[in-house]
Amino acid sequence: MSDYEGYIIRHIALFHYDTTIAMSLIIEHLIIHSLRQDETGALKADTRTQEIKATGEVQEWIEQLHRIYQQKGNKSYASFLADTEQPEEPSPFPQLFQQYLDKDASFVDFTHQSTTVLLAQLNHYQYPDEGVLIFCKYQFVGVDYILLGLLDCETSVTLTEQLELSQIKYIDLSKMQLVARIDITEFQTNPDSKRYISFIKGRIGRKVSDFFMDFLGAAEGIDVKLQNQLLIQAVNEYCQQVEMPSEEKAATKKQIVEYYKGQSEEGADIAVKSVAEYLPKQSDGADFYSFISDTYDLDEEFPVATTALRKLTKFVGSGGGLNISFDEKLLGERIAYDAQTDTLTIKGTPPNLKDQLLRMLKAK
Repeated sequence: MSDYEGYIIRHIALFHYDTTIAMSLIIEHLIIHSLRQDETGALKADTRTQEIKATGEVQEWIEQLHRIYQQKGNKSYASFLADTEQPEEPSPFPQLFQQYLDKDASFVDFTHQSTTVLLAQLNHYQYPDEGVLIFCKYQFVGVDYILLGLLDCETSVTLTEQLELSQIKYIDLSKMQLVARIDITEFQTNPDSKRYISFIKGRIGRKVSDFFMDFLGAAEGIDVKLQNQLLIQAVNEYCQQVEMPSEEKAATKKQIVEYYKGQSEEGADIAVKSVAEYLPKQSDGADFYSFISDTYDLDEEFPVATTALRKLTKFVGSGGGLNISFDEKLLGERIAYDAQTDTLTIKGTPPNLKDQLLRMLKAK
């Protein structure tokens, strides 16, 4: 057994096994390479020459990797650049990918060539992360994917059968930043699509986005966060227009939240028409779908961004050193707003805040 396979097997015990995914995911090809810094600080690759066999333990790990990626809320979507959009020095990755699909290159050769391209980009962006580089071709519910990503290796301690402490390495899926996935089925059946590539946008500004776009030779095609924000904004405005009773409004929004969560867990898109079914018609017979079509520039379907849900059930605001967030249902009950004096009154201060305020008053 190689060290890379050992990393995978040792990591499996950290996750709950999902039998639903197990029945639907088929691994076709899997290989892992290692990236490390040399004595000059530059990244180098230690590459495997053979694929990893899809044993039961490896199967479980890939299923968990798939599940975690599916549920990531900070993904963006893209497509390969058209010939007319190519920069002076285009990435060779799209050509390498097409050669693999056309069977002009083996899976192993494709990963070796892609690793060379990736190393150049990592060193160009001075992104000195070591770790393991995974390439996995798999099928899930009839859709073909290639997932590629740089994953962190962490060190931990385990207890041996002899009750001795032993240091081990494991792959940490909780810090998944440099990961992309290509929907091969979408790419082959709908080449004009703007979303057959997905990638994790990360939390370090534009650097990760720029890196993936340059490496993949792609351009971001759909602003998922904006699409979700506009839909939630439209729901809030529509609820105000139809003058729904507060209890009915809260129940309706709860149903939409549950719909969002269900779509997120399944890795499915949000459909505007499906959201419209949860909302009542206006007095003139117009429905939410008509309202949103006339007012907002939204796609019929788009990926889930659950972060947008906060503004569906909460009032949120910050500025001038003040951060406020409270459930919508509290307005008019424990919380009142006077527009004329621009005053927000809160009845029943949260215990932890009240305790801090009382201690401060006593100290004066």
